[in-house]
Amino acid sequence: MKTKLTMLLIVASTIVFAQKKKNGNVYKEHPAINVINEMYAAVNQNDLEKLDDLIADGFKGINGDGMNKDAEPFTKEEFIQNINNWNTSNRYFSLKCGANAYPDAVEYKDENFKKMTWVYAWEVMSGVGGKTGVKFSQPRHAQYVVTPENKIGFVRLYMNQNPFSESWRSRKELSDGTIYSNHPNINTVRKAIHALQYGNLDHFFEAFTADAKFDGLFNDWDSEALSMEQFKAMQAEFLNNFSIESLDNKWIKYYEFESQANYVQSWWRLTLKRKSNNELITIPVMLNHRFNDDGKIVKSNELWNEAKL
Repeated sequence: MKTKLTMLLIVASTIVFAQKKKNGNVYKEHPAINVINEMYAAVNQNDLEKLDDLIADGFKGINGDGMNKDAEPFTKEEFIQNINNWNTSNRYFSLKCGANAYPDAVEYKDENFKKMTWVYAWEVMSGVGGKTGVKFSQPRHAQYVVTPENKIGFVRLYMNQNPFSESWRSRKELSDGTIYSNHPNINTVRKAIHALQYGNLDHFFEAFTADAKFDGLFNDWDSEALSMEQFKAMQAEFLNNFSIESLDNKWIKYYEFESQANYVQSWWRLTLKRKSNNELITIPVMLNHRFNDDGKIVKSNELWNEAKL
């Protein structure tokens, strides 16, 4: 029985290997890759004459993520004009290979492709919108064909357009809701913050949902926001070292957005007394409080300079 199983495994392995058929070679270093690197340099310098020299006259380009099956390939002239548009419409424009990737050059044995070299590149486009100031850093995949004359004869591009949506929106004026100078949510914030000055933490926390989150400059970037219990412990430690002498509102507005959660933003003049030496410290504090539909605070974000303490 063991012998039969062994023979079956040998036969199965033979069948698997027999199904493999080599169709060319993949290169990490290749003259065709050098052509693509020259193209990157020309793009980043907006050297249109160099691009004209690197790109074949019969060049064809395809947007691989396009949905129009009747779309015509873009031409050499359109490709070069597009590069010029990217450079002149944006600041600090750059096209290069991704930091964790490198291009592969593939020489196929297939009759249809053996006279040309395919270069598969994983790229990053980056820059800052010249009109909008919106920064973008956009990965894309490009499939280039380099001819025997070391010219780029074809490209197929795959790129997610969503990261450019903010730049497109910023080219025109768009409203995004209503700003209130008086609102029940403003009243909730004022009552909660003034409760701190009078040492009534119950009145402070009654403004929040039980699962509210607390964040701010006291936290590291990308760290989890604090739970209510964690924030209560932090508040207790803070009040062991400082007493709140005054807490005066200088500016407050409620933003009712169409595109994101609603919140109250406020500025406060906070005066503290350090209990160890009775020193008075006055600092500005900015608060953002996000609300749910029931008028309860679900997220608090506080911004102030702890170095002042």
